[in-house]
Amino acid sequence: MAIKTFAAIEVGSSQLSMKVYEISKKLGFRELDHVRSTLSLGVDTYSKGIIGFEKVNELCEVLKRFRFKMEEYQVDGYTAVGGSALREAKNRDLIVDQIRIKTGLTVKIISNAQQRFYIFKSVAYKMQNFEQLIKEGAAIVDLGSGSLQVSCFEDGVLTSTQNIKLGSVRIREILSEMEDKTTSFVNVMEDYIGNDMRTFRRLRLKNHKVRHMIVVGEEFSSIINYVNMTKNKEFLTGEQFNKIYGKLLKSTPSEIADKYGIPYELASVIVPSSIIYKRLADATSVDRLWEPQADMCDGLAVDYSERVEKFVLSHDFERDILSCMRHMTEKYESSTDHISNVEMLAMELFDGMKKISGLNQRHRLLLRLAALLHDCGKYISMSESIKASFQLIQMTEIIGLSETEKEMVAYIILYNSYPEIPDYDQQDLQMTKEDFIAVIKMAAMLRLCNSMDRSHKQKIEGIRISVKGNELKITADSLYDLTLEQGTVHARRQTFEEIFGLVPVLRQKRNN
Repeated sequence: MAIKTFAAIEVGSSQLSMKVYEISKKLGFRELDHVRSTLSLGVDTYSKGIIGFEKVNELCEVLKRFRFKMEEYQVDGYTAVGGSALREAKNRDLIVDQIRIKTGLTVKIISNAQQRFYIFKSVAYKMQNFEQLIKEGAAIVDLGSGSLQVSCFEDGVLTSTQNIKLGSVRIREILSEMEDKTTSFVNVMEDYIGNDMRTFRRLRLKNHKVRHMIVVGEEFSSIINYVNMTKNKEFLTGEQFNKIYGKLLKSTPSEIADKYGIPYELASVIVPSSIIYKRLADATSVDRLWEPQADMCDGLAVDYSERVEKFVLSHDFERDILSCMRHMTEKYESSTDHISNVEMLAMELFDGMKKISGLNQRHRLLLRLAALLHDCGKYISMSESIKASFQLIQMTEIIGLSETEKEMVAYIILYNSYPEIPDYDQQDLQMTKEDFIAVIKMAAMLRLCNSMDRSHKQKIEGIRISVKGNELKITADSLYDLTLEQGTVHARRQTFEEIFGLVPVLRQKRNN
């Protein structure tokens, strides 16, 4: 049984962390070592917008030590990522370059959606009762130094996720100058946090039934491990948390640090974190607050195991992505029957062309998402609906997709409206030319499937695909008159033919 050694590094807002794992396809992964170092990068980013050179030098020194530790374990691979402190720093590219030169390590700055997806993976892997909790109704509350992510699950699937700029360190830095000007700094924090939380509750939580809060973050881990007076270190009941909350609000950071043996830097953010947990618990029907003992490094290890060892998680994240996007279509009041029909046609067309399209299963998901989301823009503008859909997708976090994949979905929809093939060199794109070619192929497929429901009456129940010579024969099962659909397919055949070298022809087989 082949065993690989892997290192996961997180450059966080308040600390740097590295875990070393043994990984095998059969056994999953086992943690061998965990080293970390406190470094308040977020204080610079959230207060000044850049990270000072002294902290950059300190960052590089810590990463050098991590590199030596990796060499001791003779790791087969590593992943190093930076979250919000690096992502929001104006000098982030220079910092990454300095890290590469001084340490030899490549740090990838990841988007918020990617960061949260790694957390999802770690929680799903490490919590044995995860599937049961999300079936009953749960929210993953991922509170970082820079922001808060609340992701709601119902009936076992993700239904919504939202990011709020309410990170524990960010709050402390924004309000720090007010601390000496009031006798009740807790009230100031409650007022500041309460405004965003009330809006979030009204817009995002009102239709969700949440029985369980799965709370990720060192602040809650400290509460349940040091402040909690019960023997149970797995969860707190709502009543237990309320008692702890009352005690914390009456204590200063110094008192919390001294009483519970917590570093002052951590103690200083426990109160704002607790206010956020309390607001969320009060806004839902939470029975228990769970500590999953999972973090970003664990998520990176799961991701590496999936990519390299072909390890398969029991939770279906693709189903989550589709579920969340279907809820988005409901939010923007898309034509449910139309998008379901186009989605079905797109999948049958994709599967029927898989041997000749050069596209893979991941592309299948991206096309499916484009089919689901292409109509959302009509909520904003009937006359500019495609452009509005394109912009909505660009502004929407889709946890489970990379930034490039999200861009691809947006452009599949945009190019679906183009009568001619766009020129890659004249587009302002982040994606590679290879991705661009895949996008225009999928856009041509979506354009064809939209043509087959031009009337929005879902006349076609299913299609079968065959190739004869230079003709792509699409046989539609339908009892209805398809004159409009056949004419629209014929009118839009040119770009499809230029891309695939095949002329699409829609023919009808009437069901009995």
